Amino acid sequence: MMNLNLDTIFSSLMNPALNEFQVWALQNPEESLSKTMLPPIALIEGLIANEPTYLQVKRLAFGANFCCAGQVVMGEFATLEKALTSPQARGWRLGTSVLDPDRAPNQDVGGRNLFLLSLSDRETDGSSNHAAFRSCMQKYLFNSATTDRQQDEIARRLLDRLAADYAEMSHGAGGAFFTDVKRGWMGFLVRYLHYVIFGINPDNQESIELLTELHYTRQSPLHYFAVVGNLLQSLNLFGHGDLSALIERAATIYENSPALADFQEESSENNGMTKRELAKLMTSIMGIAGLQGPLHLGYTAMGYRPLPAYKGQQTAEINPTDFWDRLDLDDRQSIELFLLECARLWAPVGATHRVATEPFTATVAGKERTFPAGTKVLIPLSLGLLDESFWGSTVYEFNAKRENLCPFHMGFHSVGDRSAGRICPGKDIALKMLVDVVSTVGKVRRS
Repeated sequence: MMNLNLDTIFSSLMNPALNEFQVWALQNPEESLSKTMLPPIALIEGLIANEPTYLQVKRLAFGANFCCAGQVVMGEFATLEKALTSPQARGWRLGTSVLDPDRAPNQDVGGRNLFLLSLSDRETDGSSNHAAFRSCMQKYLFNSATTDRQQDEIARRLLDRLAADYAEMSHGAGGAFFTDVKRGWMGFLVRYLHYVIFGINPDNQESIELLTELHYTRQSPLHYFAVVGNLLQSLNLFGHGDLSALIERAATIYENSPALADFQEESSENNGMTKRELAKLMTSIMGIAGLQGPLHLGYTAMGYRPLPAYKGQQTAEINPTDFWDRLDLDDRQSIELFLLECARLWAPVGATHRVATEPFTATVAGKERTFPAGTKVLIPLSLGLLDESFWGSTVYEFNAKRENLCPFHMGFHSVGDRSAGRICPGKDIALKMLVDVVSTVGKVRRS
């Protein structure tokens, strides 16, 4: 994450004039000025707003609802709860950032859109590819075999290797345990998650090196961002010049994995999804979500970096490892609540979005405004997790025993376990893995 002084560097972006222009442009999307100015604002502010403190500062300035990155931000807890438990229409966004449709999985070869994050629950033509493709993914990759692998001797060996790395490597803030892509935290995640989800042999050096290079060394999530992906490729930054070819090679590894060995091609119940399509879909899922969400939550829980310095609060002075060191490392429920509290104060996924399917009226920056159908609406999970009206006056304090932490947590694109079918499919795998990590590494830490 960038370490930015938001008050000084981006004060001009947060002034009322920018908010008011975006309100007007979103209300009048067909005006030439809207078409000219809103896209670059959405692109630039969308990248900046990935900084975890940005939306919080906006909320202090404008209230629960405001405009940011070409979207109407609806930050009241009840509104977020309804959005996360209702069907959603989608566009090409990843949180606050604009995505490039031409870089999504299978789009580059003229195929149909496989990108779950951009597929609506019900498309305008009545199709429901989101549900069908997600069902296919869950059938082959998130099933009882996955659960079995997560509890077997190979998974245990990988956890023990991680604990040994923790003992052998520097593991303070910014230490090699967190930054080395081949060992420590990242090396573990690549091996463990690809073994548990796909059954890929964690000792297959060639496959593991390729997947590490794609997802961590070359930072594959950047490939999907509008303009950013093209810039990285043209300048060959992070080796992005041939990233598309590397993605194809990774898809072949996924396609040939044990988990997909019995794949039934073009099943009508999955809208004819092919094995190659599922493999291509998973290159984006693993890069954007599978290897990023747990990475960042582990960073927070194990002390890689301080919590965000939310304006007017002392969160940056909180050290989660102090609470880790006091945990009963054999109490799985307590460890899970500790992890959820870490994710509440710094959400690994700070926002998602929906597209309004009909006109709506909301109080935005203190004034009642009406927006047309097609308006992009941000669902700021981070603001819901930091909403004082719901969590109380201790919202910026660390308390893993706070009331309603589990049933109302929004960190997995849901409200606890409630959703409209878009809850993170890897939630259970990620939480079990992270509980095992905190327990196993914690015992080595204390020894």
